[in-house]
Amino acid sequence: MKLRRITTHGNWIPEIDSLRFVAILATLLNHILGHIVDETALKSPSAFPISHDVYIGLMVRGGRGVPLFFAISGFILAQPFMRQHLLHGQPVSVKAYFKRRLTRLEPPYILSLLIYTAALSIRQYHPRALMRPLLAHMVYVHNFSHLKQINFVTWSLEVEVQFYILAPLLGYLYAISSKTVRRSIIVALMLSSTALQAFSHGVAAVNLPGQLQFFLAGFLLADLRANRAESTIHKRWDLVSLLVWPAIFCLPAAWSAYTLSLLILLAYLAVFNGPRTRQIFRTHWIAITGGMCYSFYLMHVLIISIFFRYTRRFLIPSSVSISFLLQALLLGVFIYVFCTAYFIFIERPCMDPNWPRKLYERLSKRAVSTL
Repeated sequence: MKLRRITTHGNWIPEIDSLRFVAILATLLNHILGHIVDETALKSPSAFPISHDVYIGLMVRGGRGVPLFFAISGFILAQPFMRQHLLHGQPVSVKAYFKRRLTRLEPPYILSLLIYTAALSIRQYHPRALMRPLLAHMVYVHNFSHLKQINFVTWSLEVEVQFYILAPLLGYLYAISSKTVRRSIIVALMLSSTALQAFSHGVAAVNLPGQLQFFLAGFLLADLRANRAESTIHKRWDLVSLLVWPAIFCLPAAWSAYTLSLLILLAYLAVFNGPRTRQIFRTHWIAITGGMCYSFYLMHVLIISIFFRYTRRFLIPSSVSISFLLQALLLGVFIYVFCTAYFIFIERPCMDPNWPRKLYERLSKRAVSTL
């Protein structure tokens, strides 16, 4: 199927792509709400029905889609190292590992940055003013600068890259034979990262040191599922799912600051082990859409900013909830269409590990045929 992601080993896990769907949906709705609030408050601040504190609380809760992504990345990147060390499988080639990251993620990322830069050059800035921010984004150091943002959501992609670099070293955790010691170390590292994020409001909080807890939740999930059996599937996990998923998005920031990584771990365990929850997360269209999340994540801000100029005529200043529903439906259509096209034509071809060789051979044949 053209819309299903291509995996390195052909082992597609629909539950993982459905988890990506939840994460990207939360992110999209969060940013649509941000546009509505900015526009409505600007037009009619006296009639605006949501206080600043309530708005900030909603944005914080919607922003939890990013930690969900981080935990998924931790789980996926843990797999080859877990198979090597814990299950005595094939050794991981670090060279192949980084080559895969480079060929899979960089082309869609760089092209999206160029598209955003072109759009900003047309609408707001001189191209020369965007060159330094563009370069900073491309080499993943923008989080450490005070430069203009070309696409503000890419801060999390920089954190992802920081983890990609560290993951081969963290993979040696699976070489620890004692299950108790290994998992205790992972939990201790999660707690240290949690404390750093809670008490640090600087660069560390929005980079890997403060976000490592979520990636390690994925590492711990991989460990817990390493020797899984069908007997782990039980209805009690469906009850856990009913309790934990709302908690992820509803708990106040003060409470979730210390528990979010644990809640995500429990929610993901419930997805794999709860019979009803698992059935829901194996729904085909949810998994297929979630598999396109990288394209959606890269391009949705631009799509919203372009088409919101037309859909904002349907805003109702006195009712943010109705405005939000209408905008989610209208903008959701544009986001789905254009981001799906980006996935089909740009991202999905890059999922083929052999695409650089195939492209080279195709260009070589074309060059020879023109001689």
